[in-house]
Amino acid sequence: MRHRPPKSAISGYKTSLCAFLIITLAAICILWPPSAPPGEWMRRLNTVRDVFNGNTVSSNCSTAADIITAPPEGRTANKTGRYVSLSQLNFDNRRVGNQLFNFAAMLHVARLTGRRVAMVRHHPHGWLDRWFEVSVTRVDRIDIELCPCVVVGEAGGLAYHEGIPKLSNRTDITNKSLLIQGWFQSWKYTIGVESALRHHLRLLPNVSLAVNDYLDQIRPSGWKEQSFSRIAIHVRVGDVRRRDKWAFGYTIPQRPYFEQAMTRFVSQQQQQQGQGVRMQFIVTSDSLAWVKTAINFTSIADQLNRTSTNNSGAVDVAHSEDHDAGFDLALMSLCDGVIMSTGTYGWWGGWLANKTTIYYSNWPRVGTPLFGQFKRDDFFPPSWIPIGGPAFPCC
Repeated sequence: MRHRPPKSAISGYKTSLCAFLIITLAAICILWPPSAPPGEWMRRLNTVRDVFNGNTVSSNCSTAADIITAPPEGRTANKTGRYVSLSQLNFDNRRVGNQLFNFAAMLHVARLTGRRVAMVRHHPHGWLDRWFEVSVTRVDRIDIELCPCVVVGEAGGLAYHEGIPKLSNRTDITNKSLLIQGWFQSWKYTIGVESALRHHLRLLPNVSLAVNDYLDQIRPSGWKEQSFSRIAIHVRVGDVRRRDKWAFGYTIPQRPYFEQAMTRFVSQQQQQQGQGVRMQFIVTSDSLAWVKTAINFTSIADQLNRTSTNNSGAVDVAHSEDHDAGFDLALMSLCDGVIMSTGTYGWWGGWLANKTTIYYSNWPRVGTPLFGQFKRDDFFPPSWIPIGGPAFPCC
Protein backbone atom coordinates (compact mmCIF):
# COMPACT_ATOMS: atom_id res chain seq x y z
CA MET A 1 0.00 0.00 0.00
CA ARG A 2 1.38 3.41 -1.06
CA HIS A 3 2.16 5.76 1.82
CA ARG A 4 0.35 9.14 1.72
CA PRO A 5 1.60 12.19 3.64
CA PRO A 6 -0.77 13.81 6.15
CA LYS A 7 -3.34 16.27 4.74
CA SER A 8 -1.79 19.08 6.80
CA ALA A 9 1.55 18.55 5.05
CA ILE A 10 -0.11 18.64 1.62
CA SER A 11 -1.97 21.82 2.54
CA GLY A 12 1.23 23.43 3.81
CA TYR A 13 3.09 22.46 0.64
CA LYS A 14 0.38 23.95 -1.59
CA THR A 15 0.35 27.16 0.45
CA SER A 16 4.13 27.51 0.19
CA LEU A 17 4.08 26.81 -3.55
CA CYS A 18 1.30 29.34 -4.10
CA ALA A 19 3.19 31.98 -2.10
CA PHE A 20 6.38 31.27 -4.07
CA LEU A 21 4.57 31.62 -7.42
CA ILE A 22 2.88 34.88 -6.37
CA ILE A 23 6.14 36.42 -5.15
CA THR A 24 7.93 35.32 -8.33
CA LEU A 25 5.19 36.79 -10.50
CA ALA A 26 5.32 40.05 -8.57
CA ALA A 27 9.11 40.25 -8.98
CA ILE A 28 8.82 39.69 -12.74
CA CYS A 29 6.24 42.45 -13.02
CA ILE A 30 8.51 44.91 -11.20
CA LEU A 31 11.88 43.95 -12.68
CA TRP A 32 10.76 43.83 -16.31
CA PRO A 33 13.07 45.87 -18.59
CA PRO A 34 12.51 49.66 -18.37
CA SER A 35 11.38 49.99 -21.98
CA ALA A 36 7.75 49.71 -20.96
CA PRO A 37 5.22 52.30 -22.17
CA PRO A 38 4.33 55.33 -20.06
CA GLY A 39 2.73 54.39 -16.74
CA GLU A 40 3.72 50.72 -16.96
CA TRP A 41 5.79 50.86 -13.78
CA MET A 42 2.86 52.22 -11.78
CA ARG A 43 0.57 49.55 -13.21
CA ARG A 44 3.01 46.83 -12.13
CA LEU A 45 3.27 48.26 -8.64
CA ASN A 46 -0.52 48.23 -8.47
CA THR A 47 -0.41 44.61 -9.61
CA VAL A 48 1.88 43.69 -6.70
CA ARG A 49 -0.47 45.50 -4.32
CA ASP A 50 -3.39 43.49 -5.72
CA VAL A 51 -1.45 40.26 -5.20
CA PHE A 52 -0.90 40.93 -1.52
CA ASN A 53 -4.51 42.05 -1.12
CA GLY A 54 -5.59 38.65 -2.37
CA ASN A 55 -6.83 39.72 -5.79
CA THR A 56 -6.42 37.54 -8.87
CA VAL A 57 -3.63 38.44 -11.28
CA SER A 58 -3.35 37.08 -14.81
CA SER A 59 -0.15 35.71 -16.30
CA ASN A 60 0.55 38.92 -18.24
CA CYS A 61 0.72 41.02 -15.05
CA SER A 62 -2.57 42.79 -15.65
CA THR A 63 -5.52 42.84 -13.30
CA ALA A 64 -8.50 40.69 -14.24
CA ALA A 65 -10.92 43.63 -14.29
CA ASP A 66 -10.19 46.42 -16.77
CA ILE A 67 -12.17 49.42 -15.63
CA ILE A 68 -11.71 51.37 -18.87
CA THR A 69 -13.79 48.75 -20.67
CA ALA A 70 -16.13 47.97 -17.77
CA PRO A 71 -19.87 48.46 -18.38
CA PRO A 72 -21.02 52.07 -17.95
CA GLU A 73 -22.25 53.16 -14.53
CA GLY A 74 -25.85 54.30 -14.20
CA ARG A 75 -27.29 57.63 -13.13
CA THR A 76 -27.52 56.70 -9.45
CA ALA A 77 -23.85 55.74 -9.01
CA ASN A 78 -21.66 58.21 -7.14
CA LYS A 79 -19.12 59.27 -9.77
CA THR A 80 -17.42 62.05 -7.84
CA GLY A 81 -13.64 62.11 -8.18
CA ARG A 82 -13.30 58.79 -10.04
CA TYR A 83 -13.37 59.73 -13.72
CA VAL A 84 -11.54 61.19 -16.69
CA SER A 85 -13.51 63.41 -19.05
CA LEU A 86 -13.13 66.56 -21.17
CA SER A 87 -12.58 70.16 -20.20
CA GLN A 88 -15.29 72.59 -21.25
CA LEU A 89 -12.85 74.14 -23.75
CA ASN A 90 -12.76 70.86 -25.68
CA PHE A 91 -16.48 71.03 -26.41
CA ASP A 92 -16.01 73.15 -29.50
CA ASN A 93 -16.65 72.30 -33.13
CA ARG A 94 -13.65 69.99 -33.53
CA ARG A 95 -14.38 67.18 -35.94
CA VAL A 96 -14.19 63.42 -35.74
CA GLY A 97 -10.39 63.05 -36.09
CA ASN A 98 -9.64 65.33 -33.16
CA GLN A 99 -12.49 63.87 -31.14
CA LEU A 100 -10.89 60.46 -31.56
CA PHE A 101 -7.54 61.77 -30.33
CA ASN A 102 -9.29 63.27 -27.30
CA PHE A 103 -11.01 59.97 -26.59
CA ALA A 104 -7.73 58.05 -26.84
CA ALA A 105 -6.14 60.52 -24.42
CA MET A 106 -9.01 60.07 -21.95
CA LEU A 107 -8.54 56.30 -21.99
CA HIS A 108 -4.76 56.69 -21.72
CA VAL A 109 -4.99 58.97 -18.68
CA ALA A 110 -7.67 56.78 -17.10
CA ARG A 111 -5.47 53.71 -17.40
CA LEU A 112 -2.45 55.49 -15.92
CA THR A 113 -4.38 56.84 -12.94
CA GLY A 114 -6.85 54.04 -12.19
CA ARG A 115 -9.96 55.92 -13.27
CA ARG A 116 -12.89 55.36 -15.61
CA VAL A 117 -13.94 57.44 -18.63
CA ALA A 118 -17.13 59.51 -18.83
CA MET A 119 -18.67 61.69 -21.51
CA VAL A 120 -21.55 64.14 -21.56
CA ARG A 121 -24.80 62.59 -22.64
CA HIS A 122 -25.45 65.28 -25.26
CA HIS A 123 -22.39 66.68 -27.04
CA PRO A 124 -23.18 70.18 -28.33
CA HIS A 125 -21.73 69.40 -31.77
CA GLY A 126 -22.35 65.65 -32.00
CA TRP A 127 -19.96 62.94 -30.88
CA LEU A 128 -18.46 59.60 -31.89
CA ASP A 129 -21.50 57.61 -30.79
CA ARG A 130 -23.19 58.58 -34.05
CA TRP A 131 -21.15 55.79 -35.67
CA PHE A 132 -19.38 53.82 -32.91
CA GLU A 133 -20.48 51.94 -29.79
CA VAL A 134 -18.41 54.05 -27.30
CA SER A 135 -19.85 52.26 -24.27
CA VAL A 136 -18.56 54.63 -21.58
CA THR A 137 -20.42 56.19 -18.65
CA ARG A 138 -22.54 59.20 -19.64
CA VAL A 139 -23.39 62.19 -17.50
CA ASP A 140 -25.60 65.24 -17.90
CA ARG A 141 -23.23 67.67 -16.16
CA ILE A 142 -19.51 67.00 -15.80
CA ASP A 143 -19.01 69.77 -13.25
CA ILE A 144 -21.81 68.51 -10.99
CA GLU A 145 -21.52 64.73 -11.34
CA LEU A 146 -17.75 64.15 -11.65
CA CYS A 147 -16.04 67.03 -9.84
CA PRO A 148 -14.04 68.11 -7.82
CA CYS A 149 -11.77 68.08 -10.87
CA VAL A 150 -8.23 68.86 -12.01
CA VAL A 151 -7.54 70.02 -15.56
CA VAL A 152 -4.84 68.06 -17.41
CA GLY A 153 -3.29 70.08 -20.22
CA GLU A 154 -0.50 69.55 -22.74
CA ALA A 155 2.62 71.43 -23.82
CA GLY A 156 1.46 71.58 -27.46
CA GLY A 157 -0.36 69.71 -30.20
CA LEU A 158 1.11 67.09 -32.55
CA ALA A 159 3.33 65.66 -29.79
CA TYR A 160 3.10 63.50 -26.68
CA HIS A 161 3.10 65.50 -23.45
CA GLU A 162 5.83 64.12 -21.20
CA GLY A 163 3.93 65.24 -18.10
CA ILE A 164 1.20 62.64 -18.65
CA PRO A 165 3.10 59.61 -17.23
CA LYS A 166 3.87 61.66 -14.10
CA LEU A 167 0.19 62.01 -13.22
CA SER A 168 0.31 58.86 -11.12
CA ASN A 169 2.83 60.53 -8.79
CA ARG A 170 0.81 63.70 -8.23
CA THR A 171 -0.87 64.04 -4.85
CA ASP A 172 -3.09 66.95 -5.91
CA ILE A 173 -5.29 64.68 -8.05
CA THR A 174 -6.25 62.30 -5.25
CA ASN A 175 -10.03 61.81 -5.07
CA LYS A 176 -10.53 64.16 -8.02
CA SER A 177 -11.69 63.58 -11.56
CA LEU A 178 -9.40 64.66 -14.40
CA LEU A 179 -10.45 66.82 -17.34
CA ILE A 180 -8.16 66.74 -20.36
CA GLN A 181 -7.74 70.03 -22.18
CA GLY A 182 -5.99 70.27 -25.55
CA TRP A 183 -5.55 68.27 -28.75
CA PHE A 184 -3.40 65.28 -27.67
CA GLN A 185 -2.46 64.36 -31.24
CA SER A 186 -0.01 61.50 -30.87
CA TRP A 187 -0.04 57.76 -31.47
CA LYS A 188 1.55 57.40 -28.03
CA TYR A 189 -1.81 58.12 -26.40
CA THR A 190 -2.94 54.76 -27.78
CA ILE A 191 -0.16 52.91 -25.92
CA GLY A 192 -1.64 50.49 -23.43
CA VAL A 193 -5.23 51.16 -24.49
CA GLU A 194 -5.26 49.72 -28.02
CA SER A 195 -7.67 46.91 -27.20
CA ALA A 196 -9.89 49.24 -25.17
CA LEU A 197 -10.03 51.73 -28.05
CA ARG A 198 -11.01 49.03 -30.52
CA HIS A 199 -13.59 47.75 -28.04
CA HIS A 200 -15.24 51.15 -27.79
CA LEU A 201 -14.88 51.97 -31.49
CA ARG A 202 -16.88 49.03 -32.79
CA LEU A 203 -19.17 50.12 -35.59
CA LEU A 204 -22.84 50.47 -34.78
CA PRO A 205 -24.87 47.71 -36.49
CA ASN A 206 -26.66 50.09 -38.85
CA VAL A 207 -23.36 51.71 -39.89
CA SER A 208 -21.69 48.36 -40.46
CA LEU A 209 -24.64 47.17 -42.55
CA ALA A 210 -24.66 50.34 -44.67
CA VAL A 211 -20.92 50.25 -45.31
CA ASN A 212 -20.91 46.56 -46.23
CA ASP A 213 -23.87 47.10 -48.57
CA TYR A 214 -21.94 49.89 -50.26
CA LEU A 215 -18.84 47.70 -50.61
CA ASP A 216 -20.99 45.06 -52.30
CA GLN A 217 -22.36 47.68 -54.70
CA ILE A 218 -18.94 48.93 -55.83
CA ARG A 219 -17.43 45.48 -56.27
CA PRO A 220 -16.47 45.24 -59.98
CA SER A 221 -18.88 42.98 -61.84
CA GLY A 222 -16.12 40.74 -63.16
CA TRP A 223 -14.77 40.12 -59.67
CA LYS A 224 -17.86 38.47 -58.19
CA GLU A 225 -16.16 35.14 -57.61
CA GLN A 226 -12.62 36.50 -57.28
CA SER A 227 -10.61 37.54 -54.26
CA PHE A 228 -9.20 41.06 -54.22
CA SER A 229 -7.85 43.73 -51.90
CA ARG A 230 -9.29 47.12 -51.09
CA ILE A 231 -7.13 50.14 -50.29
CA ALA A 232 -8.66 53.35 -48.91
CA ILE A 233 -7.38 56.74 -50.02
CA HIS A 234 -8.24 59.88 -48.11
CA VAL A 235 -7.52 63.35 -49.50
CA ARG A 236 -8.12 66.29 -47.19
CA VAL A 237 -8.76 69.39 -49.28
CA GLY A 238 -11.64 71.61 -48.06
CA ASP A 239 -10.26 74.01 -45.47
CA VAL A 240 -6.63 73.32 -46.41
CA ARG A 241 -7.02 75.38 -49.58
CA ARG A 242 -7.52 78.54 -47.53
CA ARG A 243 -4.58 80.94 -47.45
CA ASP A 244 -4.45 81.03 -43.64
CA LYS A 245 -4.26 77.23 -43.46
CA TRP A 246 -1.50 77.15 -46.08
CA ALA A 247 0.46 79.85 -44.24
CA PHE A 248 0.08 77.89 -40.99
CA GLY A 249 1.72 74.85 -42.57
CA TYR A 250 -0.96 72.60 -44.08
CA THR A 251 -0.32 70.93 -47.44
CA ILE A 252 -2.13 68.90 -50.08
CA PRO A 253 0.04 66.31 -51.86
CA GLN A 254 0.04 66.36 -55.64
CA ARG A 255 -0.57 63.40 -57.93
CA PRO A 256 3.01 61.95 -57.82
CA TYR A 257 2.61 61.07 -54.13
CA PHE A 258 -0.54 59.07 -54.78
CA GLU A 259 1.00 57.41 -57.84
CA GLN A 260 3.93 56.21 -55.76
CA ALA A 261 1.72 55.01 -52.92
CA MET A 262 -0.70 53.14 -55.19
CA THR A 263 2.16 51.58 -57.15
CA ARG A 264 3.74 50.42 -53.90
CA PHE A 265 0.57 48.61 -52.84
CA VAL A 266 0.17 46.90 -56.22
CA SER A 267 3.85 45.89 -56.40
CA GLN A 268 3.85 44.63 -52.84
CA GLN A 269 0.89 42.38 -53.48
CA GLN A 270 2.39 41.12 -56.73
CA GLN A 271 5.51 40.11 -54.82
CA GLN A 272 3.45 38.32 -52.20
CA GLN A 273 0.91 36.62 -54.45
CA GLY A 274 2.49 36.54 -57.88
CA GLN A 275 0.59 37.60 -61.00
CA GLY A 276 -3.11 38.21 -61.26
CA VAL A 277 -3.48 40.71 -58.42
CA ARG A 278 -6.82 42.49 -58.17
CA MET A 279 -6.94 45.71 -56.17
CA GLN A 280 -9.65 48.31 -55.72
CA PHE A 281 -8.76 51.78 -54.47
CA ILE A 282 -11.61 53.64 -52.76
CA VAL A 283 -11.21 57.41 -52.73
CA THR A 284 -12.72 59.47 -49.91
CA SER A 285 -12.46 63.24 -49.59
CA ASP A 286 -14.23 66.34 -48.37
CA SER A 287 -13.84 67.74 -51.93
CA LEU A 288 -14.34 64.86 -54.34
CA ALA A 289 -15.13 67.04 -57.36
CA TRP A 290 -11.82 68.89 -56.96
CA VAL A 291 -9.93 65.63 -56.40
CA LYS A 292 -11.33 64.05 -59.57
CA THR A 293 -9.94 66.92 -61.62
CA ALA A 294 -6.74 67.84 -59.79
CA ILE A 295 -5.48 64.31 -59.10
CA ASN A 296 -7.65 62.01 -61.24
CA PHE A 297 -7.27 58.62 -59.57
CA THR A 298 -9.09 56.88 -62.41
CA SER A 299 -6.29 57.83 -64.80
CA ILE A 300 -3.70 56.59 -62.28
CA ALA A 301 -5.47 53.23 -62.22
CA ASP A 302 -5.55 53.17 -66.05
CA GLN A 303 -1.84 53.91 -66.07
CA LEU A 304 -1.14 51.08 -63.63
CA ASN A 305 -3.22 48.69 -65.74
CA ARG A 306 -1.31 49.66 -68.91
CA THR A 307 2.19 49.51 -67.48
CA SER A 308 2.10 46.67 -64.97
CA THR A 309 2.86 43.01 -65.62
CA ASN A 310 -0.24 42.12 -63.66
CA ASN A 311 -1.43 39.42 -66.08
CA SER A 312 -5.14 38.60 -65.71
CA GLY A 313 -5.31 41.07 -62.82
CA ALA A 314 -6.70 44.57 -62.63
CA VAL A 315 -6.65 47.83 -60.70
CA ASP A 316 -10.00 49.54 -60.09
CA VAL A 317 -10.99 52.89 -58.56
CA ALA A 318 -14.23 53.85 -56.81
CA HIS A 319 -15.20 57.18 -55.25
CA SER A 320 -17.23 57.33 -52.04
CA GLU A 321 -19.94 59.79 -53.02
CA ASP A 322 -22.44 61.57 -50.76
CA HIS A 323 -21.41 59.94 -47.49
CA ASP A 324 -20.80 61.63 -44.15
CA ALA A 325 -17.50 61.65 -42.28
CA GLY A 326 -18.42 58.73 -40.03
CA PHE A 327 -19.43 56.53 -42.96
CA ASP A 328 -16.16 57.18 -44.81
CA LEU A 329 -14.13 56.56 -41.65
CA ALA A 330 -15.96 53.26 -41.12
CA LEU A 331 -15.29 52.46 -44.78
CA MET A 332 -11.55 53.05 -44.34
CA SER A 333 -11.51 50.92 -41.21
CA LEU A 334 -12.70 47.90 -43.23
CA CYS A 335 -10.04 48.22 -45.94
CA ASP A 336 -6.79 46.26 -46.34
CA GLY A 337 -4.60 49.35 -46.30
CA VAL A 338 -4.77 53.13 -46.24
CA ILE A 339 -3.15 55.98 -48.15
CA MET A 340 -3.66 59.22 -46.24
CA SER A 341 -2.88 62.76 -47.28
CA THR A 342 -2.70 64.99 -44.18
CA GLY A 343 -4.59 65.61 -40.96
CA THR A 344 -6.11 63.67 -38.09
CA TYR A 345 -9.09 62.21 -39.97
CA GLY A 346 -6.97 60.21 -42.42
CA TRP A 347 -4.68 59.31 -39.51
CA TRP A 348 -7.56 57.56 -37.74
CA GLY A 349 -8.58 55.81 -40.94
CA GLY A 350 -5.13 54.21 -40.93
CA TRP A 351 -5.20 53.38 -37.23
CA LEU A 352 -8.65 51.79 -37.35
CA ALA A 353 -7.81 49.71 -40.44
CA ASN A 354 -4.70 48.45 -38.61
CA LYS A 355 -3.02 47.37 -41.83
CA THR A 356 -0.33 48.95 -44.02
CA THR A 357 -0.65 52.75 -43.92
CA ILE A 358 1.22 55.23 -46.11
CA TYR A 359 1.41 58.90 -45.16
CA TYR A 360 2.59 62.07 -46.89
CA SER A 361 5.97 63.00 -45.37
CA ASN A 362 6.07 66.62 -46.62
CA TRP A 363 3.58 67.74 -44.02
CA PRO A 364 3.70 70.13 -42.25
CA ARG A 365 5.67 72.54 -44.43
CA VAL A 366 9.12 73.19 -42.98
CA GLY A 367 9.50 76.55 -41.26
CA THR A 368 5.78 77.10 -40.59
CA PRO A 369 4.08 77.51 -37.19
CA LEU A 370 2.53 74.06 -37.54
CA PHE A 371 5.94 72.52 -38.18
CA GLY A 372 7.20 74.13 -34.97
CA GLN A 373 4.66 72.13 -32.93
CA PHE A 374 5.25 68.88 -34.77
CA LYS A 375 7.21 65.85 -33.55
CA ARG A 376 7.15 63.25 -36.33
CA ASP A 377 8.06 60.34 -34.06
CA ASP A 378 5.19 61.27 -31.74
CA PHE A 379 2.56 61.86 -34.39
CA PHE A 380 3.06 58.95 -36.80
CA PRO A 381 3.32 55.33 -35.59
CA PRO A 382 6.77 53.91 -36.41
CA SER A 383 5.33 51.12 -38.58
CA TRP A 384 3.69 53.55 -41.03
CA ILE A 385 5.41 54.25 -44.33
CA PRO A 386 6.42 57.80 -45.36
CA ILE A 387 6.44 58.90 -49.00
CA GLY A 388 7.28 62.42 -50.19
CA GLY A 389 6.39 64.38 -53.27
CA PRO A 390 5.41 67.92 -54.31
CA ALA A 391 2.51 69.75 -52.69
CA PHE A 392 -0.10 71.93 -54.38
CA PRO A 393 0.73 75.64 -54.24
CA CYS A 394 -1.36 77.99 -52.19
CA CYS A 395 -4.81 78.99 -53.36
